Amino acid sequence: MDYVLETFDLSKRYNSQWALKDVNMRVAKGDVYGFVGENGSGKTTVIRLVTGLIFPTKGHSALFGVRDDDPAILAQRRRVGAIVESPSIYMNMSAADNLRLQCSVLGIKEGVEEKVQKTLAAVGLSDLYESKKLAGNFSLGMRQRLGIGMALIGEPELIILDEPMNGLDPAGIVEVRELIIKLNREREITFLISSHILSELALVATKYGIISKGVLVKEITTSELLRECRASVLIESKNTSELISLVKSTFSPDDYTQTTSGVKVYGDIDLNALLGKIISAGISLDSVVCSRMGIEEYYLSLIGGKAND
Repeated sequence: MDYVLETFDLSKRYNSQWALKDVNMRVAKGDVYGFVGENGSGKTTVIRLVTGLIFPTKGHSALFGVRDDDPAILAQRRRVGAIVESPSIYMNMSAADNLRLQCSVLGIKEGVEEKVQKTLAAVGLSDLYESKKLAGNFSLGMRQRLGIGMALIGEPELIILDEPMNGLDPAGIVEVRELIIKLNREREITFLISSHILSELALVATKYGIISKGVLVKEITTSELLRECRASVLIESKNTSELISLVKSTFSPDDYTQTTSGVKVYGDIDLNALLGKIISAGISLDSVVCSRMGIEEYYLSLIGGKAND
């Protein structure tokens, strides 16, 4: 697997308090990695560590296979664009001037105007190229798109966005989400996107890392998440072995799991037909429980409590 970002027991302590403890995460090339956790869970700490803004207490991270304690990491960080906490936009400057200044910061001297035009077009702000309108007068959604443009203008292979949808109205969330999908598909840019709302990332992420209280609780792909959240029926019986044999002969291995006292079958199945088949086989039933877990419910079950809004 070609990993763009990896962390190895990454930990950060402030005085006696561990803000982050032994985090091991893997972001593969081409991923849109949804980094999900309640406020204060450690998301921004991870982002600050992997971008070199702070240093770990123990453990390390790697970008494009290069460790953060290797002098070559500086060159690898130039392959990354990031917005940490909020876009670094000068409110008294136009969109184009903000991008020109970013080119200067990155040491880009050739083709600046072409880069500015192309970047504004990429983030859906082409009409602001010649505009004198100051960023302070932009909507929050426009500022977020400009912020992504600031991260994009250096032509990075990995873009890290810290809570990019925070405070946006529904239309703004759609705009930012569609922009991320477009850049991921058309330019093959890998994304790491943090959020405290799992459902907010559900239409864009290909993989998730769920963090709580400084601990990475789980990494899960979108297909695995959908499997966990799909409809299911838990059937319990004293004739457990016979029940499992019948289910095995009826469903594919991906459509059921065994439990200590029965079996859980996934999907929108014909329950009446299945129960009729079980009864006809002489298998007694102790209980039948139908459920469908929502994405947020699944998230809360992992972190063991109510997330902060």
